[in-house]
Amino acid sequence: MNIFLVCTGLGHINRGYESFAHECYDALRDTKDFKLYLIKGGGKSTGNEIVLQNLPRRNKSTQFIAKVLSSDPYKIEQVTFCISLLPLIFKKKPAVIYYSDFWLGTYLWHLRRLLKFKYKLLFSNGAPNGPPFKTEDHVQQLLPVYLEQAIKQGAPASMQTLLPYGFNIDKEERLNDLAKKENIRKQLGFSSDQKIILSVGTINKHHKRMDYLINEIAKLGKDYFLIILGQFEAETAELIDLASAKLPERHLITSVTYEKVKDYYIAADYFVLASLNEGFGRVLIEALSYGLPCIVHDYINAKQVLSENGTYLDMQKEDVLAQYLRNTHPKIDPKYLIQAAYNCYSWDVLKDSYIKMIKQLFD
Repeated sequence: MNIFLVCTGLGHINRGYESFAHECYDALRDTKDFKLYLIKGGGKSTGNEIVLQNLPRRNKSTQFIAKVLSSDPYKIEQVTFCISLLPLIFKKKPAVIYYSDFWLGTYLWHLRRLLKFKYKLLFSNGAPNGPPFKTEDHVQQLLPVYLEQAIKQGAPASMQTLLPYGFNIDKEERLNDLAKKENIRKQLGFSSDQKIILSVGTINKHHKRMDYLINEIAKLGKDYFLIILGQFEAETAELIDLASAKLPERHLITSVTYEKVKDYYIAADYFVLASLNEGFGRVLIEALSYGLPCIVHDYINAKQVLSENGTYLDMQKEDVLAQYLRNTHPKIDPKYLIQAAYNCYSWDVLKDSYIKMIKQLFD
């Protein structure tokens, strides 16, 4: 059976959807249970990784077309990608199309209805969306809270699987990396006595609340250094100006490759995610898997992701984060955090469950 793992942003955007799609393909591509294709919107076509023509959401022409049509550049990306996907569907006849982008799934449902395709639609519900689930054959729910809410609202339990994101976590590699922590800090230009606060995510105010983070760290001493890594958006320039004014010579706001983020996870002392809500928050597990203490807003989603391995603060209030960081905290053994991340989220542990979820749609 041919299985399509589809992600329109992969190759030109770096969010949780994209990193998950790439890691999922790497983890499952050697299975003998089905033939897996990674269908993406950018990068290079190699082997079963196939790039399709589309109008990326951040392309100026896409944004111009969206303005003329009073539409969303993201939707235009998905529509044009879907059109390019048609010849591949005719040729490969996939049994299952596995995706995270809700609008893409909606368009694929309409195509199936109009052209009598036979594929099943498997939706990884990372945002999350729904219920009701009208255009999905099966839904992967990442956390118990979403599954419980969906069932309460009438979605059958039989069409849902509770299965968290998988992560590439090599325990021995992580421990070897941590042994190089001081060298990596020096290579990045940091001294051993600096306290490095790291946040990774789209650099904006409205969701990731990077302005809250900047204002809180500004209340601390000069030995505290803030690093923000992520995709730039319209609000990013304003945030850079704010950090320049409030954290002169003790901040870094930039975009780096996914591979380079690893060095900053190793170098940091704390990881902070100031958003008040996340569908899952892959960066939390990435940070945890490097033995990094995670500080998050106090809400059910974060607690189900990190369990007892997180620090939960009411980040709707001013001074709460600054006060916490100012205090002395008991030393947390990084080895314990790495093991916790591995036990719950490594592909070594979850791979068979993913294969089972996909196979049930065509067995």
